[in-house]
Parts: sequence; C-alpha cells; structure tokens
Amino acid sequence: MSGDHGFPNRATPPGSGNYYCVRFAPARLRTDLALVLAWQWELQEILCRCSDRGVALAKLQWYREELAQALDGKAQHPLLQALASPIQTHRLPVQPFLDMAGGLKTEILGPAHRDETALHAYCRQSGGAPLDLLARICGADEKELGSARELGAFIRLTGIIRSLGQDLRLGCCHLPLPEMEQRGLTPTGLAEPQSGEALRALLATLSATARGWRESALTALPPGKHPALVPALALAAMSSALLDELEKAGFPVLNQRLSLTPLRKLWIAWRINRRNH
Repeated sequence: MSGDHGFPNRATPPGSGNYYCVRFAPARLRTDLALVLAWQWELQEILCRCSDRGVALAKLQWYREELAQALDGKAQHPLLQALASPIQTHRLPVQPFLDMAGGLKTEILGPAHRDETALHAYCRQSGGAPLDLLARICGADEKELGSARELGAFIRLTGIIRSLGQDLRLGCCHLPLPEMEQRGLTPTGLAEPQSGEALRALLATLSATARGWRESALTALPPGKHPALVPALALAAMSSALLDELEKAGFPVLNQRLSLTPLRKLWIAWRINRRNH
C-alpha cells in the first residue's frame, strides 16, 4: 500500500469493486482516483462511527472546512492535504466534493424521501458526485460527465436496496414515502414479518427504477468507446450484476448483505476495460 491514502487504500482494498475500477485505469491516474474514493470513504465512516446526530454533523462540518482549507494549501487532515494535488492537476470543481458531503448530511438527518423525484436527486447527488470526479480525472467530456452522474445514481439506488437492513439499524430509511404508504409500509415497520411481501414488491419496483436510470445513462452516450468512463462503467456493471443476484434471491436485504466475489468483479472490470480501449 502506498502510504495511507495512495492506491490501494482503505477505500480501494484488493478484491473490492473500487479496487478493480481503479486498477484498470492508467497507472499515472490511480492514486488520484483512489484519493477521491478515500474522501467518499471518510465521509461514510462518520455515519458508521458517530451514533449521535449532533456529533456526526459537527464532524461533517469539520471535513467541509478542511476541504476549503485544502484549496488554499492549509488543510490539517492528511487526506485533504493529499487531495490538493489532484484537485489542482485536474482542475476539479469543489461542488462534487460538497455534493458528497451534502448527501451524507441527508443520511445523518435520517431521510425518508418524499417521492421518487427526491430519491433521484439524492442518488444523483451522493452517488453521482464521486463518479463525476472519477470521470473528470480520466478526461471525460460534458456528455460523459452527465452519464457518469446518472450511473452514479443507479449505483447508489442499488446500494440502498442492498443495504436496507444495515441502514435501518442505523436509523436511516431511504425508501420513498409515497411508495411505502401505498403498500401499507412504514419506516419503523419494515422489518416486521407481515411486511415481507409488500416490501419485496417495493424493492422490485425500485430495482426497475434503478435499471431505468442506468439505461438512460448508457443511451445518452454517443456510440463508440469511452475510456474516460471505464471506472464508472465498471462500477455500474458490478452494481447491475449485484442487482441481478438480489432479484434472484428475492431481496433478502433485511438480514443479509449479498456481494459479488472478487473474481467476478475482476472479470467485469476487465471486460469493461477491454470494450472501451
């Protein structure tokens, strides 16, 4: 491992989807890509480590301030100090970093999205922002950046479905309220046995919604190869394969957390890379 934040790092451990999406990028870009994913990882750790909402929000605000300091070369956190280089080298805008922080704030506050439009906005913010940055580092154009954001939304919604049980235990429910209400579901009653069939039906609907977002992102791309989108396309393909497995298993997400094997992730990333070079 190259230092604490180089590649691979805590956000890109060998065998993970993040590892393989970075591994097939040009060697000169791998550390920069890994640093962006490390920022995402650090933010998510706030949610895992801070059970008190006030403490979590204070920690998040500190990271936001450190990001501002990093742009002036005054950050104290080693990750933010390291991030200053790729931000300058690739002229990365600060907004996607802030979008990730904003998405985490939504999670800390315990969201239950009012409708599918709000859910999409959240997924595009929290899931699309890191893929936007990965694509920028790899040299994506504006059309590719739009698709990267939408692929990130697809990946985030897949993650919401997969991690439902874990999120509920953290006091967080991302499922849209109108769809829950239509099926007689409530955030506090999702784990009840009598909610099983209705919950599976809702998750199947959200799965179809996620696939629609992915198809929209891919359709918007001009024909041809897109080497700048290899990390985003690889992660999206892994999420698509994971969604297949969740659907086949009947969405056993309350007490299980299904994963792809490292070998399968490697195969998916290799295939995406081969198709786009």
